[in-house]
Amino acid sequence: MASLLIALQGALLRAYPATFSVRFALQLSPLSRSLATLFANCRAKALSYALHQLSRCLLDLFPQLVDQYDDLKYALLDAQTFDPEHYGFPPVYYRIMESDRQRIGAFERAFQAYDFRDKVVCEAGVGRLALTELYLPQVRHAYLIENNPQLRPFLEAQIRERGWQDKVTLLFADAREVRLPEPVDAIIAEMMSIFAINEHQVPVFQHLRQYLRPGGRLFPERIINLVQLARADFDTPHTHYPIAFSRHLPEVLSLPSVLHTIDLYQESQPAVQARTTLTPLLSGCANALYLRSLVQISEGCNFTGTDSLMPPTVCGLKEEAEVKTGVAVEVEGNYRYGTSLEEASFYLP
Repeated sequence: MASLLIALQGALLRAYPATFSVRFALQLSPLSRSLATLFANCRAKALSYALHQLSRCLLDLFPQLVDQYDDLKYALLDAQTFDPEHYGFPPVYYRIMESDRQRIGAFERAFQAYDFRDKVVCEAGVGRLALTELYLPQVRHAYLIENNPQLRPFLEAQIRERGWQDKVTLLFADAREVRLPEPVDAIIAEMMSIFAINEHQVPVFQHLRQYLRPGGRLFPERIINLVQLARADFDTPHTHYPIAFSRHLPEVLSLPSVLHTIDLYQESQPAVQARTTLTPLLSGCANALYLRSLVQISEGCNFTGTDSLMPPTVCGLKEEAEVKTGVAVEVEGNYRYGTSLEEASFYLP
């Protein structure tokens, strides 16, 4: 029966990976308590009865989810907010990543197109090795960097159990400060966030690129950041939120336009100041931008966002403005890499 509970937990995570956060679990606490009671008593009851009760609990899940739609508007934001207490994100976030086949699959395709044999690789932010295990058996040596000390027992055990001790150097440090003892053929880092603002993808690559051999490869290579004019409702004190459910999409007023493209081989600046022009298709009061990031992991292998990584995000403008159909407006964005969307500034000059 314990395995049944684990299967149920996995099914919930696969069905609602973004919203199955601590906040979501608390909001579904009546269901959680009923499940706990069910499995506590299941040993004394027939399996058929237990399964009947389980099916009733699952039928209760969707109505509860519907009732919580509005409250869950910011649940994805909470689940993906940096937690300094353990040098990263809530523990469930690792499982959210590992269950996202679109996210993992994009890197897997890119790795399959590259010959890792006899290569020296550096990966920053290895987490629980979701990407590492895809290439490590082929390489000559790998420098694995992780800044979360709570993962040390897990990582050391995995490396030992898989027989990787002779080909891995495990470094618990800030990837922006690490010194590697030799050049590497490839650098991997999946520290991405919308527009690369919240995470340290760009600063990490800016530092580690000094160790990349001529002709070496970065994974990913390029991030294209798009904006659309929009009108959205924000609840105080929020000024932005990633999309978890389509009913929380903003009212878009224009087609998307590229605000800025990050070439991760070349980007040398700590901040971005960029402008683009948008022509409204609809008249209305624009108080927000609808942000999307398109990632080229390698040529022909792309990732365009899911609820677990770089989801489309609604971000408020500094001041709202009336826009008219067919009348072009300029949009400006100012932000620093590795900071916060709260510190970013988007406005119509």
